[in-house]
Amino acid sequence: MRRMFPQFAMMFAMVAACAAAVAPAASAFAEAPDSAKSEEPADRAAERLNEEGKKLVVSGKYEEALEKFRAALKLFPLSNAIFNVGSMLYTLKQYEESFPYLDYTLRAPLDPRQREIVLQYRENVITQLKGTHAVIQVESSPPGAQVALNNKQLPFETPMKVLVPFGAADITVSLPGFKATTKVVTSSRADPPKDVRVRLERDDPDAAVTVFCPPGADVFIDGQMVGVEQVRTRLLVGTHMVRCGKTVKNKAFEREIQVRPAPQANAFEFSTVKQ
Repeated sequence: MRRMFPQFAMMFAMVAACAAAVAPAASAFAEAPDSAKSEEPADRAAERLNEEGKKLVVSGKYEEALEKFRAALKLFPLSNAIFNVGSMLYTLKQYEESFPYLDYTLRAPLDPRQREIVLQYRENVITQLKGTHAVIQVESSPPGAQVALNNKQLPFETPMKVLVPFGAADITVSLPGFKATTKVVTSSRADPPKDVRVRLERDDPDAAVTVFCPPGADVFIDGQMVGVEQVRTRLLVGTHMVRCGKTVKNKAFEREIQVRPAPQANAFEFSTVKQ
C-alpha cells in the first residue's frame, strides 16, 4: 500500500493526554469495526475512526483507542493515525512495536514543534530499549519491499529503520516477483549491528537470448532500445516483443518471440526479413 501524508491538522490533539507517558524518563492492522460505515469514502471513514480514537484517549481507554487508530489505517493511511498508533503503543509500553510507526511519521512534512514531539517519543523508545536493542537501516534494491523481523512482518516498506534485538536476529526482505532474502544479524551491546542492504533477485526464471535484425536496424525489446543489428541479453521466460527499426532498405517491423527456459536455444533470426 502506498503511504500518503494528508494534512496534519489535529494530529497532536491527543498528545496532552499522553504527556505523562512521554515525559523524559505490526504488523497487520486490525479489521475495521462495525462503526465504519460502508457508504463512506475510505479517507472520511478513517478520519472519523481516528477522531473516535482521540476521544477514547481522553477517557483513558488506550487499548480501545489503539484499535480505532489501527482500524483507521486499515481503511486509509492517515499520517496522524500512523503517529497515534505509535504513541498509543508507547503509552501501553509496547515499545518495540511503537518504533516503526513513530519513525515513519518523521517522513511527513512536520513543522518544527511536531517534529520535536515525534522525535521525543522515538528517542524515548530507544532509551527504554537501549540495553537490549539497536537501530539499523534496512534497504532493498528495488525499494518498497516488506520487512519481517524474526518472522514478524513490520508495517512499512524499505527503506526503513528497524529496531533489532541483540543476539541473532533474522531480517527477511520480500517483494512480489522477487526471491525473498533473509539476513542473519548478530550483534551485542558491545558490537552493535550493521545496516542491511539487500539486492533482490527475480523469482521468475530468465534465459540467454540472441536477436538478429537486418543490417543497420535498431533493436528494441519490449519497447526499450537494446542495441543495433545483433543483441545478446537475458530475458524472463515467456512472451516478449521485438522491434527491428527502419533502415535504408527496410521498414520497421515487430515480431513476438517466446523465450524458453535454458538449456533450450533462444536465437531469433530476423536479419533477412524484407518489409
